[in-house]
Amino acid sequence: MTNINDQWDNYMELGKQVVNGSLNKEMFEKQIIALSSFLSETNQDYHYNAAYLPNYVADFWHFLECFCHKYPLVNKLFLMVSVYPNVTLIIDRYWQLESVQGEYTVLTTKKVHPSCERKRVCDNELLIECSVLCDTKRFIYHSKTGTDKDELYQELERLEEFLNDKSLSANH
Repeated sequence: MTNINDQWDNYMELGKQVVNGSLNKEMFEKQIIALSSFLSETNQDYHYNAAYLPNYVADFWHFLECFCHKYPLVNKLFLMVSVYPNVTLIIDRYWQLESVQGEYTVLTTKKVHPSCERKRVCDNELLIECSVLCDTKRFIYHSKTGTDKDELYQELERLEEFLNDKSLSANH
């Protein structure tokens, strides 16, 4: 099984090739068809792939374009949140980061949200859902923001204020 960071790095690499034009859609589609046919021929468990996977080329292509645009923003949010313990951050109901207090540091886990909505990744806005567990209380932050630099900067400030406020309340 692929490490989630490796998977997301692979998406970014492909997405950059899509966005900068070094990978064209026709060649990409041929590669998917070839892989699908190969899997169907060599493994009976994948006999449906020759007809199934090529139907998702356009969706995957669009997903890669959107992923490439949003993932650097997601990483900024992950980086900021990763210093706070007992936080769950979900972005676009696709990306998820969970943090827990370790012995000496905050430990984080990244994953695809269990009820992932890949189509949200292709929205023009970021859906940000964050929760902080303080003792037995859970505090919720919910926001939708644009992806331009100014809007994201303001959103980072609001989210950081929320985290500082709720993290401080846990210490009192």
